[in-house]
Amino acid sequence: MGLKIVETKPTPPEIYNVKIYVTAIIIAAGAMLFGYCASFIGSTLTLPAFKNDFLPGLTAAEVSSTSANIISVFQAGAFFGALAGYPSMETIGRKWTLLGTTVLFLVGAVLQVAATHQIGMIYAGRVLAGLSVGVITAVCPVYLAELSPPSIRGRLIGFYEIGYQILAVIGFWLIYGIKQHMDPASSVTWRIPFAIQFIPGGILLAGCFFLAESPRYLIKAGHPEKAAANLCWLRNLEPTHPYIEEELAATVIEINREREITFGLKGGKVARYFRGLWNEASAKGIRNRLIIGAFVMMWQNMSGINAINYYSPTLFASIGVEDTLLYTGIYGVLKAAASMVFFFLFVDSWGRRKPLIYGGICSGLCLLYVAIYIKIGHPDTAEVVTASTQAGGKAAVAGIMLFSIFYCFGWNGLAWVICGEIYPTRIRGACAAWTAMWQWVFQFIIARETPAMASGMGWGMFLLFALFNFASVIFVIIWLPETVSRLVFEQSRASAASAELRAAC
Repeated sequence: MGLKIVETKPTPPEIYNVKIYVTAIIIAAGAMLFGYCASFIGSTLTLPAFKNDFLPGLTAAEVSSTSANIISVFQAGAFFGALAGYPSMETIGRKWTLLGTTVLFLVGAVLQVAATHQIGMIYAGRVLAGLSVGVITAVCPVYLAELSPPSIRGRLIGFYEIGYQILAVIGFWLIYGIKQHMDPASSVTWRIPFAIQFIPGGILLAGCFFLAESPRYLIKAGHPEKAAANLCWLRNLEPTHPYIEEELAATVIEINREREITFGLKGGKVARYFRGLWNEASAKGIRNRLIIGAFVMMWQNMSGINAINYYSPTLFASIGVEDTLLYTGIYGVLKAAASMVFFFLFVDSWGRRKPLIYGGICSGLCLLYVAIYIKIGHPDTAEVVTASTQAGGKAAVAGIMLFSIFYCFGWNGLAWVICGEIYPTRIRGACAAWTAMWQWVFQFIIARETPAMASGMGWGMFLLFALFNFASVIFVIIWLPETVSRLVFEQSRASAASAELRAAC
């Protein structure tokens, strides 16, 4: 438990070096883009200056619909970005895909900041930002999985989630500070949140020049010497060290097995590869993993977390909270703190199934209480709020805060970890793009429909999310295997692969 590293065989301590952690942190900067874009936009759209500049003369229903469009075009762009992420990283590499994507993100940020009264520029900038983040969600988990030693893979992929949470907290609190200390009629109030996008974008852009290209990609591209050099640099070991030889041997054998999927197929190189990929993905034992990956992303999003992330002021108001931005900020801090505790201390020792089961049950109970409270107390419509209703409202606020903690000990980042572990390495990149696409499909649904659900369903929306949490528990118990055990397989496979390669020589 704790910071103890889980190993199944003796491993040289040199591999747990500063370079691999710095590499993981840089790649996790991609999640900072994701986290900030998810957190700042909902509150920014409620600022008076933004409404005056872009939504003048609209009815409340029209403002709600336009806000949903501004938020959801990001998810729509991210879907297509996830679709493009796999062919891009297989063609030009992981490093250069990230670098090019970051430049595109910064162009989108420029469009958003430069807009005056042209809402089309806001839409265009959000689409470009979404495309970029979609590529990032397809590439970063694969990149991290390929560079990480198996014994600390969960922890390093956890940096991705922590990066998301840190920038999400900044996004939540930034709007609160702006409302407290700036003229609400000034256009600067909404330009600042959009301009902050340059900070994580700039960090990722600069960090890309430090990153080592994935040895796996370099071997596939025909550069084995560079692959060996990069792996030695990452592991802090000499080329002749048995650990390096075993890891390279395992990678070569996996790539050869990947190439076997196109053997005997007709057509050009690209056509043969995609036919082979289809044959591999539709095979027994793989197609069920693809279904599991899609469901994992569905349960993560339909838990209710992104509804709160994108529309926290509206949802806090529905349970009677007046200072919605303050409570939104507190909610963000709790999420970030819980994520850090879980990924630093428990992710590689608790396994995957138990946190999802217990986290799902507790999250569902929290949202179930919120639904019951809104149904009975009517806090958002009651003319006179009784003392009991006020007390119930405090408990409902506590319920949402506890929900964020339980969620972060379960579905929050583990969805990405699991989807990086359940697929065979020979098709992991394509499968990562597949699961990222489903992430954005369900995020789009939540981003687009939450305002309508909040106004039309009321308490029923929280009940629906509670039921999804309970249903996710049933799914995990019946269908989701314990993927942390893949550490045993991968670490033993390296030795076996090395022996196999020597025997073939």
